[in-house]
Amino acid sequence: MNTTGISRRVARRSVVSATTALAATALAVTATVSAPAIAGAQASAAPGPVTLGSLGPGSADAVPQVLPAANRLVAVGGSPTGLCAGAVSTTLNGNGYPGSSSVSWAFAVVGVGPCDLTATLSWRNLRSGESGQKVAHIPHPRISTGVPDPIAHPYEAIISTGSGPVEYRLTTTGGAVAGPVVVETAAWPG
Repeated sequence: MNTTGISRRVARRSVVSATTALAATALAVTATVSAPAIAGAQASAAPGPVTLGSLGPGSADAVPQVLPAANRLVAVGGSPTGLCAGAVSTTLNGNGYPGSSSVSWAFAVVGVGPCDLTATLSWRNLRSGESGQKVAHIPHPRISTGVPDPIAHPYEAIISTGSGPVEYRLTTTGGAVAGPVVVETAAWPG
């Protein structure tokens, strides 16, 4: 009796089932975090015993922060490994410190195994032409507001952009792109 064909089919079904489940989960999370809905409606729509708080530390705060809002960039997509998907967002504040902006990171990335996702926030001062980048690494599935991971200290959230209008774009190594958005940065007093 030839069981090789049967064994291969059973193994293939397991892989297909796992891939299908992962894809469905990624699609559900991506749809949830990219839909412009209010946070209360999302929290009450969670099925069964799963709550936002049960997804990890900071998850109840992170999900509303990956929804579209003023001065926020949201990049939705997968990871370079193809095993993770979700959203990465940056909320920008030009009034946090004179001549500088501050960025708040949030991410809702689900999946299996390493994500190896890198998000890059690029900025350019439209008045001075000065430019730069801030980078956040998301090594594994995570739902978080970004402190301590991907940034080690809140000081790292300060961006010395100079005063005036600053244009921001957010990209990920998974191919997601958001922006541009222009945020006015406060000048030094005096």
